[in-house]
Amino acid sequence: MLEKFISSYKMTYFKIFGDDFYGRFKAYENALLEPKFHPSSELKDELRKLDLFLSEPVQIAIVGQFSSGKSTFLNALLGFDILPTGVTPVTARLTRIKYGENFSLRVDYKNGKELSLNVNEIAKFVDQRVYGDEVKELCIYAPNPILKLVNFIDTPGLNSLSSSDTNITKEVLDSVSSVIWLSLIENAARASELNDLKEFLQNTGKTAICVLNQKDKLSDLELENVLAHAKITFDGIFEEIIAISAKQANLARKNQDENLMLVSNFKSVLDAIDRYFISEKIKEKFVLKKCESILAQSINQHEYFCEIYEKAKEIVTKFDFELDANLERIKNKFKPKTETAFNEIKEISKFISDEILSSLKPKKKYKFISKKSLLKSDIYERQEYEMMSFDSDEIFSKLIYNDVKLSKFFRIYRRNLSILEDELKAEIDEIYKNLEREFLIYKSEFENIIKEISIHSDTEFATIRTYAGQIYRLILRDFETVKFNKLHKLSLFFEKLNLKVVASYENAIKIAVHFIKDKIENSAIAYEKDPLHFALFIPTSVETFDRVLISLNLYEFENEMLSNSSFLNKIINELRMEFGEIKEAKIEQLNSLSNRHKALKSELENLSLSFGCD
Repeated sequence: MLEKFISSYKMTYFKIFGDDFYGRFKAYENALLEPKFHPSSELKDELRKLDLFLSEPVQIAIVGQFSSGKSTFLNALLGFDILPTGVTPVTARLTRIKYGENFSLRVDYKNGKELSLNVNEIAKFVDQRVYGDEVKELCIYAPNPILKLVNFIDTPGLNSLSSSDTNITKEVLDSVSSVIWLSLIENAARASELNDLKEFLQNTGKTAICVLNQKDKLSDLELENVLAHAKITFDGIFEEIIAISAKQANLARKNQDENLMLVSNFKSVLDAIDRYFISEKIKEKFVLKKCESILAQSINQHEYFCEIYEKAKEIVTKFDFELDANLERIKNKFKPKTETAFNEIKEISKFISDEILSSLKPKKKYKFISKKSLLKSDIYERQEYEMMSFDSDEIFSKLIYNDVKLSKFFRIYRRNLSILEDELKAEIDEIYKNLEREFLIYKSEFENIIKEISIHSDTEFATIRTYAGQIYRLILRDFETVKFNKLHKLSLFFEKLNLKVVASYENAIKIAVHFIKDKIENSAIAYEKDPLHFALFIPTSVETFDRVLISLNLYEFENEMLSNSSFLNKIINELRMEFGEIKEAKIEQLNSLSNRHKALKSELENLSLSFGCD
């Protein structure tokens, strides 16, 4: 049981391929279809077609403008009158011609249905006016020995009014290694034909011969001139240019006229087919060319994905590169404003202090001094002294209850603080918004991206779409969270400033006045008890100012608004540090995503060397 399992496992996962061309192709195919590459169904189908291509006879496409005598030519080539001929260009169906023991016709419909008929019924199917778009293609089976070696594909005329006919021919040309370009000898090398050749055949690497039909319409001199002109015009495109008369060849076949067959020069076509097309090398060359294209497209796909992730990296890197300058700009812009906001409070504190001092008035008081009488008994002598004092209610009335200046100042100050907070938040938010705008453009560019090359991986493109669609969660959210945290921190600071200073200035005045008054009165009590050791307290401007600053909590805010460890510097430094940490994490993530595609690309490049597609 164990040996059976091991044997089955080896057959599944340790595939062994031959050293011949087919074996190398199968090894290439197996490598390209590894699950890690997430191959598309189109890629699998393309490789399956190449596999089938290697096992079938060489496919030769018969291409030319309609009315160039393709049906007549093919009848002569096959030695049977199979395809209908006539002056009306109605043969618009793609028709494959393969070997069969007997003549037969298979009709393939676009809905998948197949119909097997007598080959004599072909006439009603080749006319597109009869069956419209229902029929996909036709396949003729004929007992001609040449079809064991090569198959022919009769394509719709290139100068058809239907663009679908041209597209069908283009698809066929893409799938074959060999081409017979058929042209009426009188139209050879005209501008329209040259345009078709440049579009469909030139520089494709296909093996092709050019057949000029209806040579019987020209004199020997005219034929010589046409051939000379065609060789110059078609230089490098065809292996050989052959002038024939398919009409004479068919007539010679029917009449068994060897001399006419010789005149038709049709044997030259058969010789050219044998010389240029009947070879496994032709198929191998085509498959190798296809594999080169598939590999190049697969490599380019991963290069493209790397570019997409690289673009995200560039956005994050640019954001980080500009961050210092943006934060320094905010610092330079708002440092003077926060200093001004502090100094305005300090100035109004000086005004409050001056108002308290201006309310001080001398006040006469009496103290009693103990003395010994002549009878040595204690007697008390009343002694007058003067102290400075004020009426608290008078000060409160002046600074609080009946005041206009202070209430107006703090009302304006509260509004200015709100404006300062909003401006600072807007500047910090704008740093994030710039990043967000860049990634929203990135998202719009890639979240609906679709592959333009059919063999590219649907899974990989879906991954890119998902990544771009979730760019907020994957990248932006962390930056935004930091931004929100700092904006919240700003709100807390301004709220504290408002509560402790702006909204509490009345209580602060009362606390300062009561403190000074209590200190004056307590000094008087002490003075009366022990005038030698205690002096009367007379508040100075410095002491009064200092007490107002303490009551308004300005010493606390002086550090937070003026020092190097100010709230502004702290937030800017935290933004720099936390944004930098996120940037590093995101770059690492993007490098990981990009490196995966670089590794896959490297594997594909190594595969190209092993398969000989370099």
